[in-house]
Amino acid sequence: MLGLNKKLKNLASNGKSIKVAIAGVGQMGRGLVSHIRELDGMQVLAVVNRDISRITGILKELDIGYDEIVLVESKNKINLENNNISRITIEDNRLDISIKEKLNQLAGEDKLIVTDDLAVLFVLDDVDVIVDATGSPEAGAYIASNAISCKKHIVTLNVEADVTIGPLLKKMADEAGVVYTVSAGDEPAALKELYDFVDALGLEVIAAGKGKNNPLDRYANPTTLKDYAESKGSSAHMMTSFVDGTKSMIEMACLSNSTGLVPDCRGMHGPRADIKDLLNVFRLKRDGGILSRKGVVDFVIGDLAPGVFLVYTTKNKMIRADLEYLMLGSGPYYLIYRPYHLTSIETPLSIARAYFYGEPTIVPDCGLISEVITIAKKDLKAGDMIDGIGRYTVYGLIEEYNKAKQEGLLPIGLSQGCVLKNDMEKDRPIKYNDVSLAKDSLVLKLRRSLDKLDKDF
Repeated sequence: MLGLNKKLKNLASNGKSIKVAIAGVGQMGRGLVSHIRELDGMQVLAVVNRDISRITGILKELDIGYDEIVLVESKNKINLENNNISRITIEDNRLDISIKEKLNQLAGEDKLIVTDDLAVLFVLDDVDVIVDATGSPEAGAYIASNAISCKKHIVTLNVEADVTIGPLLKKMADEAGVVYTVSAGDEPAALKELYDFVDALGLEVIAAGKGKNNPLDRYANPTTLKDYAESKGSSAHMMTSFVDGTKSMIEMACLSNSTGLVPDCRGMHGPRADIKDLLNVFRLKRDGGILSRKGVVDFVIGDLAPGVFLVYTTKNKMIRADLEYLMLGSGPYYLIYRPYHLTSIETPLSIARAYFYGEPTIVPDCGLISEVITIAKKDLKAGDMIDGIGRYTVYGLIEEYNKAKQEGLLPIGLSQGCVLKNDMEKDRPIKYNDVSLAKDSLVLKLRRSLDKLDKDF
């Protein structure tokens, strides 16, 4: 990563920049727009948000003037107090040649294009990198597949889509000669740095995990967490995915698919432990710990949050002596940890790395090693529709992919919009055979393609 800032400054000194488009301006997306606008050598050309009515507050929060933007309205129309704002209306969702030409002209004039239509991202010729900050598997499938088709690099904070179809997206990107990568800044990428470091030294990984930032309540929902989410500046459904544990399952599945590490048990152990306890907890059972095997992913509730950790070992007696001298443990288990992750603040690192070096930050190199399966959050009835991640009907648990496949368990990334064929008891895993799958789902179509290619990964 050395030299990225210098490369960006050199780019800026030559009057150039990495042109970025961002899908999703929730908590992560807003921060990313603000950050990039202050960086030399990067420029945000376009921002897409499903709910365009939030644009007034977003502009005010980011201190972006109406004279700096062009509002491209497609699905929704919006009234703003400033009626002189530049507008383009897409009739019948048709991006004809004249509109495409006008959008590219405005982008060339350093106008920030703001829209509710994802399709706008793929007609802007100057965009180098598209960032997906939506958190929706369906939106992620659309954004990534179209970005790759248009030969744009794709940096995703949408780990939900990655654990569902990431290996296929990586294959598509490799074939197109562009980068597909999960973003730096989230726990999987922070852990991958530790894993690569320890693995490159020839040390043996025992466990890799994250500190959970929020309390664990499998049955939380957007109503029970409304006030808590508002106090944290997050949406209620995103906060629900944190608190009910689904997000931790997804993040560790992402790391699993990148490294080959596996969950030790369905849902992982998730013990309560502080940093000082990690080496005693994450060791093999025969040595007094909780693990039945080496090479696992997990999470911990305690003072490590919002950091990540890695427990490792070695048979080399001289290295053990050195590690003990360096106060990394008393053996045979040793600890390395990073006490933070900076979320979207680190995303520009992935953008620059993809642009300058053509390298990803973290990708599912191992294929599907882990799956995040769908569990009933409450008693459900036949005919009920599953509302997906971070809502009222289901939560996710990590499981080894091969076990999930053998049992026919439904990935949570495919759950939204599915209709139950059978009654489901609370905490029961939901299978493919229990649901009618959502119709016209792109993420389902891509997942079926991935399942056919499973043997190749």
